[in-house]
Parts: sequence; structure tokens; C-alpha cells
Amino acid sequence: MKEGQNSSVPLLIRLCSEKAAFEVKMQQRVRFDMDEVKHLLEEVGGYEIFAPNPYIMVLKSPRGAEVTLSSNGRMLIKRVSGESEARTVARDVLQVALKAQKAP
Repeated sequence: MKEGQNSSVPLLIRLCSEKAAFEVKMQQRVRFDMDEVKHLLEEVGGYEIFAPNPYIMVLKSPRGAEVTLSSNGRMLIKRVSGESEARTVARDVLQVALKAQKAP
């Protein structure tokens, strides 16, 4: 994803049934190399990464949101004020993560 292009990534966002998090899915299929995502997020700085593995990682964004990112691009976002902030956090993470996208 190029700079300024992140606003065009189509996302599906909904409040989870427990109303404790927003679920974010991309409308296109993706598969991330999670080791590379971890490396790229560390390079960007400001992210705290917890429990990374090849399938999922939990991270704290520079905005203070808690994000669970799956290798298929699905995210659960907690500690945001609403859908708009969840969308912003998701786009920030995806701007980095899409650079680690695996070929289909």
C-alpha cells in the first residue's frame, strides 16, 4: 500500500456481540507473513507487540488501542471510542501489514 492509499482499502467493521471490541475484516482476501509484520511494526515504532506467532499477534497501537491481528487480515480492536477510531487504527495497522502480504 502506498502512502495516501490506505483510505481506499475497503473494510467491513462491526461491533462484536459483547460490545467490547470492533471486528474488522478486509473485503479482499489477504495472507500476512506475521514475522514480517512484526518486523515492520517494530521498524515503524510506537507499537507494543505481545505474543506474536505465525497466525496471530496482539499489539498496542500508538493511539493506545489493543489490536488482535490474524494472518488472514481479520482484526479485533478494543479500547477505542467508537467505529471511527477503530477504522483509523485498522488503517494504520494495515498500512504497515500490507507490505508483508504473502502471494496467494
